[in-house]
Amino acid sequence: MSKLLEIEDLTLEFSERGEVTNRPLRGVTLEIAEGEILGVVGETGCGKSLTGLATLGLLPTGATPGGRILIDGEEQKLGAPSKLRGNAISIVFQNPGTAFNPLFTLGRQMEDVLARHKGLSRKQRTQRRQHILGYLEQVGLPDPERVYDSYAHELSGGMLQRAMIAMALVCEPRLLILDEPTTALDVTVAKQILDLVLSLRDRFGFGVMLITHNLGVVREVCDRVAVLYAGRVIETGSTAQVLSRPAHPYTRGLLNALPARHRQGEQLEAITGQVPARLVDVEGCVFAARCPIAVERCLTTDPRPVHVPGQSSEGAEHVAACIRVAELEVAR
Repeated sequence: MSKLLEIEDLTLEFSERGEVTNRPLRGVTLEIAEGEILGVVGETGCGKSLTGLATLGLLPTGATPGGRILIDGEEQKLGAPSKLRGNAISIVFQNPGTAFNPLFTLGRQMEDVLARHKGLSRKQRTQRRQHILGYLEQVGLPDPERVYDSYAHELSGGMLQRAMIAMALVCEPRLLILDEPTTALDVTVAKQILDLVLSLRDRFGFGVMLITHNLGVVREVCDRVAVLYAGRVIETGSTAQVLSRPAHPYTRGLLNALPARHRQGEQLEAITGQVPARLVDVEGCVFAARCPIAVERCLTTDPRPVHVPGQSSEGAEHVAACIRVAELEVAR
C-alpha cells in the first residue's frame, strides 16, 4: 500500500518575548497508508489532537511548527490551512453538538461545505441536495430528508455524530481524522459508530487517523497504533504487536491500568505522576521521572526509536523509544 500521510519530526513551540515557553510537540513521526486505520493514543496533554490539527494546518495562535507533513507525497505548508483540507482530508471533532452551527440546518451547512470545496454553486442546489442525502443514508441515518432539514438541537448525540461523519465525507476525502469520536456517546451508540467507521473504510478505502485514549477502541478497529507521550511517538507497530507485547514502559503502564479478566479483584496499577505541562529543554528521557524501570543513564540519554527484537515476522515494524528495549525483551 502507498503512503497516504507522512509526518516527519513534527515540532510545535510557543514563545513569549522571543523566549520559547512550551514545546507540546517534540518530533512526532508517523505515517498512514491507504485504507489503513492508525490509532493515536496517550494521556491527555500528550499531543494527540495537536498532531491531527497540524495535519490540517489548524494551529493555535502563536504556534510555530517545524518538520514536514506530506500527503500523497506532496509536502504541505506548515502553519497554514492545508489546501487539501475538506477535499483530501476531513476531520470529525469530539463533540458534534458544538461542531455544528445552531443557527442553520445540517443540510445548509453541508451545502456550504460542498460549495466551498467542490465548487458546486447555488444553481446546482438539487445536485448538492441529492449528493448530501446519499451520504446521510450511507452513514445509516433514518429519514435522511428529515435530518437534512433539522437543526443540531433536534437530533440525538448518536445521530449528530453520524451526521458529522457524513459532512466529513461529502467531499470524498482520502484521509479522515477522528478526534475522540465516541467519548460523548454511550457504549451502545459508540459501538455502532465504530462499526460504521469500519464499514465506510472498507467501502470507500480512505485512511483513518483515530485519536483516542481508549485502548479498547484501538484493539477493536485499528490496524496499527502509535503511542504518544509528551509530544513524541514513543512506540509504534501493529495493534497486535503493541497491545500483546508492549515494549515501552509507558505503553505497559497504560495497559496495566485497564481492567482485565485475569486480574479480577486486583487493584488497578496507576502510572504515578502526570504528563509534564510545559516542555522546553528536556534532558534525557522525559518519562524517566514516572518510569518504574528507569536507570541512571535514562536521566541523561535521549532515547531514539529502536527496533523491538523478535517480531519482524508479523509484518509491521515494531519500534519503541527506550534505551532498555533490547535487555527487557531478552528478560521476558
